[in-house]
Amino acid sequence: MDDQVEVLVIGSGFGGAIAAKKLAEANRNVLMLERGPWRDTVPMQSTDIEDLAPLPQGRHAFTYGLRSVRASLFAGEMVINKRGFVEAYLGDGINVICSSNVGGGSHIYAAVLGRPFDPTYWDNRHPRISQEHMESYYDEILTLLNARPIFPDDMVPNKLDQTNYKGELSNAGLRNAPIGILLPKKPGQATKVTAEHGVERWECDMRNNSFLGSPSGAKTTLDFSVIWPAIQYGLVVRDLCEVKSIHKLRGEGERKMRYEVRYRDHRSGQDERVLAESVILAAGGVNTVRLLMKSRDVDHGLDGMPRLGYGFGTNGGFFGFWKENSDRDLSIGTPLCGPFRTKDSLSKSAQMLRASIQGIEEVPLPEFLRKWLRKNSFIVAIGGDEGNGLMTMRRGKFKIRYNKNDNNVYQEISDEIRSIEASTKTKVYATGAPITVQPIGGACLGRSNLDGVVDENGEVFDNPGLYVTDAAALPEPPGAPPSLSIAAWSAHVADRLLESLQ
Repeated sequence: MDDQVEVLVIGSGFGGAIAAKKLAEANRNVLMLERGPWRDTVPMQSTDIEDLAPLPQGRHAFTYGLRSVRASLFAGEMVINKRGFVEAYLGDGINVICSSNVGGGSHIYAAVLGRPFDPTYWDNRHPRISQEHMESYYDEILTLLNARPIFPDDMVPNKLDQTNYKGELSNAGLRNAPIGILLPKKPGQATKVTAEHGVERWECDMRNNSFLGSPSGAKTTLDFSVIWPAIQYGLVVRDLCEVKSIHKLRGEGERKMRYEVRYRDHRSGQDERVLAESVILAAGGVNTVRLLMKSRDVDHGLDGMPRLGYGFGTNGGFFGFWKENSDRDLSIGTPLCGPFRTKDSLSKSAQMLRASIQGIEEVPLPEFLRKWLRKNSFIVAIGGDEGNGLMTMRRGKFKIRYNKNDNNVYQEISDEIRSIEASTKTKVYATGAPITVQPIGGACLGRSNLDGVVDENGEVFDNPGLYVTDAAALPEPPGAPPSLSIAAWSAHVADRLLESLQ
């Protein structure tokens, strides 16, 4: 007999994990499918989860770094390693990096949990959604992840006041956002602690918690902080299971099952299916939209959604190599330093951050190169773009079109980069097309299917019982790191779904 569940969650990042935890704690029958593996970290070693895949560090940097490549030029994907860490998407005018792990993007994010740049972000989106309503969910997530801002007493190395080029760089007027990192109670003395449900983790030693993952668990990733606790309440997780299509059941099914979801079990190599009364789609900003399009246009399993693919944004995503040639070891500290701008900046939206190059200690590189990398960094920019990109699927080929020249934030970023180079006498190297790890939109919140894909409850217009809880549903790029906004939206949708189930 085919599996039947009350709620199926597709994806385990901020959109999937938060909703799954709420539903499991309410004693609902919840199954989660995740295409990536559990990662081998100190926290997960303290659980009974088996078959942990390495993070892309040390000798695994080249073998477990890349999972797959997708491009607008061909249908399907080129798979390198099903247990790889990230998927690269090469689009028209934009390149996107997506993660593939139990815990989703929480392994690759820099643990910054900031509210939207605009304090009225959620107002005027829908008559039954407001900033005031969403604020309680932001607070709920910050409490759940035990996040807080960095203070001077934390004595974090390489903070901006120590590396601001004699005042040329400034964070004046910019928020000191909370971070999801376990900071040491005694600065400089990281100790191991035991959290809820017997999970062990180390306080942050300021050395290896960046975009290659956090082996010690100092960075608060969702696998041990949200998903593992939800398992204690009955959540079932199947990793290495990649959803291929979603089909609406046209007739009255047993137990009011409304959807059939087909997936590939990468362990067995078999194609499986599960029937669900409700489906929560949280496969990531790009893959959620791609899966909806494939299910509708190729497999003819879903209906409607005339605005699907519209409103794609990058959140001002920019990623470049910052040749600083510092006399400091810039690899020590938290994953990101900032946000900052030049002291005389005229930017309205763009914010810059220094990303330290961590996790390279055991990478097979010549020692002189490793030493040189420690004295340099990556520079990251974020900011609210216009969200005017477009996702399409034609003859099975998924494509993202985006023109940075149509988005004012990229002119701001370009001006800021030039100003940084001139005032600090350094050099930034970047590709012509932006690289973003923060794809936003494509299945946006709207008042009807004429201006959006999901309603105020996160439910897809034209497809009752199908919900979107990840970045694809955000009404526009938030201009700040989106993880907290995604999690807040997911919590809101989960509460609305629970109300309907009860």
